[in-house]
Amino acid sequence: MEVSKSRVALLREIFSQGFRTPDWRHKEPPPVVPAEMFFADNDDNECIAVNLDDHPGVDFFRSKLANIAAKPEVAAVLVNIYDLDPIIYGGWPYAENVHILTSASEEMVQSWATELRSDGAGEGWPYGEPRQHAQATEGQRWWWLSWD
Repeated sequence: MEVSKSRVALLREIFSQGFRTPDWRHKEPPPVVPAEMFFADNDDNECIAVNLDDHPGVDFFRSKLANIAAKPEVAAVLVNIYDLDPIIYGGWPYAENVHILTSASEEMVQSWATELRSDGAGEGWPYGEPRQHAQATEGQRWWWLSWD
């Protein structure tokens, strides 16, 4: 069985942030990783938005989030790591939320949420501010998207 170097790098980053499964039991905010790191070599459709009926597949999220990250008003796109249980069976870590640091308007962020089939965008960090992330500068805000 060939081990993905991207997956190994992702897991190292997660553990470097002190992740303990499940962190919510320990009242610790989940770690966050750059979206491009989370999606590199990732073909696990159950790693994100598993609650969606008619799931569009991991490539849908990889592509849409890469397009958002490339926008000039976007400074960062992060994925939180909520659960590592899937890695036991060769799957990818499970993401509960996506976080976007941007100077875009709320209306624009909500349109991205709709495009990503999210339940909507909220401002801030739903599980608390993670240990490692970019700091917002003047005019920027952190937003989160989820699929409940």
